Order: sequence, then C-alpha cells, then structure tokens
Amino acid sequence: MLQQLPKRPPKSQAADINNICKSIKLLTNMFVMQVEAHQSSDSDEPKQFVNKVLCYQYDVEFAPSIAEDNRNLRYKIFKEARRNIELIIGKFSFSGKSLFSMRNLSKEKLNKIKNIDSINVEGQKYSILLRFTKSFEVNDESAQNLDKNTVNFKKGNQVTQLLNIILKSIMREEKYLEIGKNSKFFEANSKKEIIIKNKDGSTSDLEAYKGFTFNVSPSQDKIYLMIDYCSRIIRKETALVYLKANGNQLSGLSVITKYNNYQTYLIDRVDDKKTPNSTFLNSRTNTQITFAQYYKERYGIQIKDMKQPLLVHKRKYREANTNVQIVEDVYLIPEICNMTGMTDEQRANYQAMKEVATHTKLTPQERYDNSVKNCKFLSSKTNSSGIKIDEKSNQIDAIQLTPPKITYGGNKSGIAERGNFDMKAPTLDKVEFKEWSIQYHQKDEREMDQFVETLTKASQTYGITVHKPFFFVQKDWNTKNWIKTLDEDFSQNDLPSFVVTFGNFQSGFYSDMKKFLTSKDGAGIESQHVNPRSLTKNSMSVASKIALQIASKLGRRVWQVETPAGIDQNTMIIGIETSMKKIKGQQVIGVVASINKDFTKYFSDVDVRKDNDTALPTLSKIVAKTIEAYVKNTKTVPSEVVVYRQGLGEGQIQQSFNLEIKAIQTGFYNFKAGFNPRLAFFQVNRKIGQKFYQKPSGNKNEIQNPATGTIVASQVVQNNFEFFMAAQNCNSGVCTPTKYTCLFNNTNLKEDQLWQLTYFQTFNYYNWQGPVRVPAAMKYAEKLAKFVSDTLQDVANESLTNSLFYL
Repeated sequence: MLQQLPKRPPKSQAADINNICKSIKLLTNMFVMQVEAHQSSDSDEPKQFVNKVLCYQYDVEFAPSIAEDNRNLRYKIFKEARRNIELIIGKFSFSGKSLFSMRNLSKEKLNKIKNIDSINVEGQKYSILLRFTKSFEVNDESAQNLDKNTVNFKKGNQVTQLLNIILKSIMREEKYLEIGKNSKFFEANSKKEIIIKNKDGSTSDLEAYKGFTFNVSPSQDKIYLMIDYCSRIIRKETALVYLKANGNQLSGLSVITKYNNYQTYLIDRVDDKKTPNSTFLNSRTNTQITFAQYYKERYGIQIKDMKQPLLVHKRKYREANTNVQIVEDVYLIPEICNMTGMTDEQRANYQAMKEVATHTKLTPQERYDNSVKNCKFLSSKTNSSGIKIDEKSNQIDAIQLTPPKITYGGNKSGIAERGNFDMKAPTLDKVEFKEWSIQYHQKDEREMDQFVETLTKASQTYGITVHKPFFFVQKDWNTKNWIKTLDEDFSQNDLPSFVVTFGNFQSGFYSDMKKFLTSKDGAGIESQHVNPRSLTKNSMSVASKIALQIASKLGRRVWQVETPAGIDQNTMIIGIETSMKKIKGQQVIGVVASINKDFTKYFSDVDVRKDNDTALPTLSKIVAKTIEAYVKNTKTVPSEVVVYRQGLGEGQIQQSFNLEIKAIQTGFYNFKAGFNPRLAFFQVNRKIGQKFYQKPSGNKNEIQNPATGTIVASQVVQNNFEFFMAAQNCNSGVCTPTKYTCLFNNTNLKEDQLWQLTYFQTFNYYNWQGPVRVPAAMKYAEKLAKFVSDTLQDVANESLTNSLFYL
C-alpha cells in the first residue's frame, strides 16, 4: 500500500531559473474556504476566541433495506423526512450512506428518528436507523490533513468530504439537477432542445443542460473550493435504438438513466442471454422477480420490448470497514437508457457542432465570470453556518517557461514564441518517397492524379523528394479484392516502402485494409489513407500535413526540440495510455518510449491486459524491449527514465504505484540483472476542473487563457511533488491545464528541470506544429491505444515497433 508520495525535489539556483522563465500572476477558479466556529453572545471566553467545531458521523440504514445503487430512493426518503429530523437534531448533511451533524445525538434522539411516522415513498413505509461512527474536528488544519514532515498519500479526509456534502445538500435544496456522481449540478430550466440534420437527411434530437461543478480540496496551506462551468449533452436516442443500428455493439460507451436521478453507466458488455423477462433476487423482498416487474414496481415504467438484450455495467465499490473492493454486475434495460454525448458522425457535422457550441462553450471571460458568480451564490448559502468562501481570494503566483528552440534540416531553427509554429524548412532527416504504392478506385482516378501532383509539390517545402508510385486501380469496393491485389504484388515483388489507399471508405473497409497492412499476421507495412473529400479545400495544406505524417511514420526525424540544460543525455521518456474501448473485454495499454538521445525516435507496443491482471508481465516485457531498442540505437543504456502515465483518479494512484511502477522496475531487471536506472513516474491527469486565466493587459480588456508554458506549482497544489501545466496555445474556448503528480522519483533532476523537460516534449508530436497538452511520447501512446482498440483489434506486426504507424 502506498503510504506517501515523493517530496518536491530542490529547485535550481534563482539565477538559473530566471534564465528559463518569468514570474506571472494569474486568476483561477479556486477560492479560499475557511471554517469558523461561532461564539455565542453569552460566552465567557475572551473575545476573538474560536471554539472547536466537532462533527459527528452516523451510518445510515433503512428498514426495509435499499439496493446499493438506488441513490435516488435514499434521497427521496430523506427529503420526505428532513423536516421531522431537523426538529429533533437541527441542521444536518446526508451523503447517501452517512449523516453528519454538529451535535452528539443521544439515544433518545436516535430513537425518535427511528420512530418518525409517515416516511412514505413510492407506496412503501420506511424507517431510518442511525448508528454513531466517529467524531472529528472541523477546521482548516484538519481539512488539509497535512503532516508537515511527510507527504501523506490521502489527499482529503472527513472534513473536506463533509464540506463537499454540505455544498451538495445546498444544491439539492435549491432544486438543481444532479447528473452523474462528480458533483455536477444543472439548472432544470437550462434544458435546451437541439435538432440537427444528418448527412442522410434524417434528424437527431439532443438535449443540452448548463450548470456548474465544484470540489473542496486542501492545498499547501489552505482549503480551496474549485468551481467551474459544465454542460451536458444527452441524446434522445435510446440504447435500444443504438443497439439495433450497430449490431448489438455498445461496449465501452456510456448511457444515462433519467428514471434514477440521471445516473450514468459505462457499459462493459451486452448480455444476449438475458431479457426483461429474466429474473434476479430482489434483496429488498428476498424473492425472485423479473427485471420488467422490478422496473414496473420501483419506477412505474412499463417495458415494451420483452426480447431486447440487457446491458451490463460493472459496479465497483469498497466494502465498508474492510476496504475490500467489490465488483458486481448491474443490469440495465436498453429501452429506458439514453445515449450520452454525440456520435462521431454528429461531431464531424460542422453545422451540428456549431449549434451545440452555442449551448456549451464559453469564452475565458464568460467562464471566469460564471465561476465568480457561483462562488458568490454558494458563499451566500454557507456564510451563516461558519463556512466562509472568499470570491476575491483567487489570485495566485505562476511562472511562464520560455519555449524551446526547434531545429530543422538545412541548419535552420526557430523559437516558437507563442507556442505554435509554421514549419517552412527541410525535415531534419533527408526523406525520399520512393518505391511506394497507391491503390484507388477507378472512379477516383482524376482526383488521385491531382493528389500525387499536389503531394509532390507540397513536399518540396520540406526537402522531401516524391518519386512516382506504383498504381493499383480497383473496379469495385470489395475489400477482399483490394487486399488480394496487394497480396499478390507483395508475394511477387519486393515490399513497397509504404502504401497509400485513396478513396471515401466506410469504417469497416478502412479497418480491414489497416488489419491487412499492419496487424500481427499482416504485411507489416506503413500505410496512409487519404480521403478525396479532405482535398477539396486547402489541398496544398492538407498534402503538406500528409507528407510530414508519412515521413514520421517511416521513422524519419521531422524536427528536433531542444533538450533542457541539466538533463542527462542518456535519458529515456516513456508514455503510457489506456484506451477507453476494450478488445474482448481486455484493456488496451499503449506504451511508447523514446529510443535515441534527442527524443525523436520511438519504440511502440501495446499491453493487452485483463482487469484482474496484477503481475503485468506484458508491461515488464515491453519495458525490457524498449531498453533493448534504446541500446541498439545509442550503443549505451539509459541512465534515467521518465514515465508519463495517464491518470484517472486517486484509486489509479494506488494501482500505478503498486502494479505499474513495480512492473517497470521488473522490466529493467528482465533486461539485465542488476540494471536499475534512476526513475521518475508521473501520473498525468487531463480531466480536471481547475482553470487559470490571465488578467486583462495592454489592449486586451478581457480575461485571457494562460500563455503556453504556464506552470502553477504553489498555493493551489499539494505539499508532495505535483504541478499544473498549460502547454498548448489555446486561441478558442477555454484552456484546460494538465495536472502532473509524481508517484516515484529517485532521479537527481531539479523541480524546474522536470517542468522544462515536460514542457519541451509537448513540442515533439509530429502531427502538430506546436505544443500539445502532454509530452509527445504520451500523445503517441494515446494514438496507439486508440488505433489498436478501435481499428486493428489486435497487436501490430513486430516489424512496425520502431514506426509511428498509428498516426
């Protein structure tokens, strides 16, 4: 079990830091909270004395018992009984399974609550039983849960949980609609109906909701309340309609159930053997009941289609007191589930996205104003209870790193002053497109000829020589015939350097071609698909991007990013990302590692693992392979390894530390007994609510996004080694920073050197001329995991491990 996180490493000398950055002031959507005890007017204590505030926690049980996942019913019961309970114990907060009160309740009062009459909900009478659990002090220091000498793993405690519960109670009392479990509350009257036209002439109906989210968390020296705008898109399309249109495939997607307080569920699989007529044991009555009967009795819903399959969501929770993780199947009926978000087709519809954006997107000024407005709202509701929220306490210190030097071919270089850059120079490595093939449908011959001509012309800017390709024309859209044509050529002649497929393919056609060319049992050839539609506007720009993409797939260095001073020349960077979609119920983990000294060549592989896999032998083998590839390229072993791992939450911290860090170290040992390079392991979280803003300055009279290279590493962060970074140059919408939490570090690198290394590597992603949100190795790992899970559905051919074939 992880007990503590690494402390912050020391910083470089002030003069060295001043050479790489400048100090700036920012505004944030995080506001200081203070908990104060009220002093009664007749108190004998000296003026200014503040009493201790104790909170008492009680476990809540219902008679008859209620299903674990029926949060909506729990709140309905408490809503019905709240007035009577408050007459007995005063104001309280309820979290679903616990009640929190500022009073130590006597047995007499507990019995009075148990005997409250007329708690009648949905035709059933209920009793509430409270059992004292513990008491704890409510103040700033206890909320921070900080030991000034060590760094605690646990980032919050009962106090911050209580404050979150109090705020949630306020939102429910104010009639806000809670969707999901992440403190996202929406104004019921904010719902807007959106009707979008699809390309086939049909229409899709969406619902858009506006609201805000919040979270209480301790920092280095204060408690902060994060408040951010949020929106939600819900499709009116039911999961049943989606299943019928997609061959009963829904795994990895989310649905929402309006009948139980808009809860969302990630679907693990579709169970074709169960229908609404199937039975299960109703724990409330201890009798067998059909799913259809259950929904009729519990929610008054009449199921229409009795032959539809059921959806399965794997619900994970920790058993009270034992902390043992329980996994159970939750069955849902597609007919009464709505799909969430938008489809890929809808997202590709420009007019649809433009319409949706009017309901969901804000400017930085609008989003900041929204946070301040909602801070004032919550402050007005908590002020009388001793919880102070200061809407003017959100100015923080930050730094802005100087962008790196970018080196191209032909001894040309430049500084990306504002982040993005327009490459108009030769590639770092000399590139030739020779002995390559292009396959196309005969009806696209004219467009194909124009593409080859445009590609040849556009490539000249980068010093890329494009030779004439081998042409393969097809008379139909039968994938088997396309594959047969290439297969026969490959068996009779030498393999081409790469293959371009040209046409307006359907997703299945595209997937089949990619499997043939890149899968484990396929040809093992880099490939590029080109859709003629993409060339109708700005064909030179599109062709330029395709030229650079092919060059990077072939393993050529397009540009080189400066390495920060103090970074060991034998440093390896590893990116690890998990795909949302699974292959046959197994997770797809993309692993991409730099294998040369300037971080421009990469080794790529995937770890396909089961949920219950704790040894992670495949990850250990992949790490050993990355070391071998590094040695082959550089003739030396890496002395330091920096890992960036996608993170989803606090639970993932424990999993990463207990499993993945150990597996990586095992991989070092597997390469060679006794080999143990210095290691820094970062959990990287992009799904965060924290926002940072620049104040108006110069001729700009509105709040702006933070500049590229912005680092926040004080005040609103924990005592352990973590920081926020806004790497990308965000010109539209609102910039979401990335949070880096160090889980392991025995390197000799200074804090600012790790900031700089992380920032510089966001410029090394060859698919974008400028910084992306995360270091390039991690971005490549994301693309790899998604390509394998969505398209390949298998591991790639071993001959492609040193290729960025998935771009």
